[in-house]
Amino acid sequence: MPDEKPKTHKRIIDAAEEAPRGVALLRAALVLLLWALLAGVVVGAGCLATLKAVDLLQEVVWEGVAEALPQPLGAVAPVLLCTLGGVLVGVATSHAGFSLDTLGVVVGHCRTEGDYQVKSWPWALVLFALPIAFGGAVGPEAGVSGFTAALGTMAMHGMRRSGVAAARNASHPLVAAWKALSPAASDEGRRYSRGPRALLWAMAAAGFVLGALGVSHLFGPGSGFPRFDAIDYLGLGTNALWALLALPLGWVLARVAAYAGKAAKLACGRMKTVPKAILCGVVLGLVAMALPEVLFSGQSGTVVLLGSWQDMSAGVLLATCVAKLALTQLCEETGWVGGEFFPNIFCGVAAGYAVAAITGGDPMLAVALSTGALVGAATRKWLLSTCVLALCFPPASLPVVALAAFLGAKASGHSRS
Repeated sequence: MPDEKPKTHKRIIDAAEEAPRGVALLRAALVLLLWALLAGVVVGAGCLATLKAVDLLQEVVWEGVAEALPQPLGAVAPVLLCTLGGVLVGVATSHAGFSLDTLGVVVGHCRTEGDYQVKSWPWALVLFALPIAFGGAVGPEAGVSGFTAALGTMAMHGMRRSGVAAARNASHPLVAAWKALSPAASDEGRRYSRGPRALLWAMAAAGFVLGALGVSHLFGPGSGFPRFDAIDYLGLGTNALWALLALPLGWVLARVAAYAGKAAKLACGRMKTVPKAILCGVVLGLVAMALPEVLFSGQSGTVVLLGSWQDMSAGVLLATCVAKLALTQLCEETGWVGGEFFPNIFCGVAAGYAVAAITGGDPMLAVALSTGALVGAATRKWLLSTCVLALCFPPASLPVVALAAFLGAKASGHSRS
């Protein structure tokens, strides 16, 4: 009992001394959060502006140059333009000395190393723009993910340098705030770092969205994601059972893409950079002469498919699926690096409509099943696939999409989120 009063008195004094430091720490944390928000705005605006510039280049190539070609060259414009694209992609990749990292590689590097760097920004932008501009069957995910991760890394490094330089004192609240958010913090700090770091990245993500919305407001929105009608569960009827065939079809198409990737790797394994990029361009152009929808990412093509699928035969839809999936793998293997999400979504939608055309089953149910199964089997991550497809499907359809994605991932050997 004699020691109780001194201990209590000491706690009161300590609390009084810690109050100003707590206020300073709060201010420092707010500065860090504001920095993250502003960095996110810059990254979001920069990425969307880059995408719009590449889309504009694509319009120049396919609506300007292609339409200006005299006959009979105009009739073979896809072959000419894709071959030219192959030449440019091959030469650029050879001079740059590297190819863009895919989305999976970028994410894996960030997880293991904690940061990401672009080897050469000018060459990276060129390598990002050329495949999209010249009709490659790839999406923009590779470039966007790499640029976002690299810019985020630059912002985090700048935050660290400015914070430490301003503080010049290991006990300064700004340094303490950084240590709470830094993976290199002490063992004690690391135990509490996950929550603050999540908040920091959430602010950066909010800034990214704000920056992208700002560019969209100034220059107009892009084509955006397709939006499907909800599945009418009450009005499905007996024909709905036929739509279930879309589920295994989606998985089969994912396996076709996997085997096509292995074949492309074997075929191009010993070829030099420039010849294999040109070969990809020639193949792209020749296939596009018969099946035009194999070109491009499929983002705008899916929107067109929503209103015109009944004008296409089931055979054409399925042939387009197989060809586009194979060409996407060929593009990735030959330096036309991009992303697979948009092509996979397009092919899943086309496969669902093909099943509906053949069987008379409900098209929205078939599309949800085939797209979910294909994307889930391709990524082997059912939750990620469902989250991405939530941008296309309404909430009422998401249970079907999630189930199809889960079964597709499970059938492919994994059921990871």
